[in-house]
Amino acid sequence: MRYPVRFDRRGVFVLAALAAGIIGPNVAAADAIKLVALNFPPLIFEENGAPAGIAYEVVTEALKRAGHQATVEVMPWARALDMARDGQADGLFTAYRTPEREQFLNYSTEVVVPQVVSLFVRKDSPVAFGGDLAQLAKYKVGVVNQISYGPLVDDAIKAGILQDLEKSNDSDNNVKKLVQGRFDVMPSNRYVAQYILKKQGVADQVKELQPEVQSIPSYIAFTRAKDTTALRTAFDAALAAMKADGSFQTILDKYAR
Repeated sequence: MRYPVRFDRRGVFVLAALAAGIIGPNVAAADAIKLVALNFPPLIFEENGAPAGIAYEVVTEALKRAGHQATVEVMPWARALDMARDGQADGLFTAYRTPEREQFLNYSTEVVVPQVVSLFVRKDSPVAFGGDLAQLAKYKVGVVNQISYGPLVDDAIKAGILQDLEKSNDSDNNVKKLVQGRFDVMPSNRYVAQYILKKQGVADQVKELQPEVQSIPSYIAFTRAKDTTALRTAFDAALAAMKADGSFQTILDKYAR
């Protein structure tokens, strides 16, 4: 794998040491890694030609603290998985943990972003939720075509428990319809909803019902095509420190609050 050359004082030292034969080539390249990810605002997306987002900032900051410079390429998820499987990328994020993926991915212990599925209603809505989706059977529910809301909501729709559906083509339009009163309840990834509400300037017109429907942890996962144990361990320690010192929450609030 080719790694980008860094023209800082450390990089000058490394190049000089290489030329003198003091250290080997693996040490020079050890701090630069390549990651791949899916476009999924606000977790990761491209802004002015560069990657940005909650998960992007969390991952790159943790790796920086661990002594690694990460380059991130946004691409379709199937291709990202193939690149990590083959070792063309050092890792990918954000990823759900599955037995199949465990065969070729070395998952972090620390959760990068919890994929929290919540219900959103207008501020003055009388809708109440106690944790049982059957309570919503009499309400119109706004969903985005072809989007999964996690197994609990998806199964409730398939079973006909939630059957009065208003469908939108994207999350932005779904939020607009909620505010306009076109439907009663909107299931959504919490961070996606908060990000769009903030972007549209209508966060004060909507409230999140409690409790949340479901929380599905997502991780960074490193390739097993090479030994990434030390890299994963260093990442976990750095991310745990970010959660302890408040910088992790600061990144979340930047996009969602």
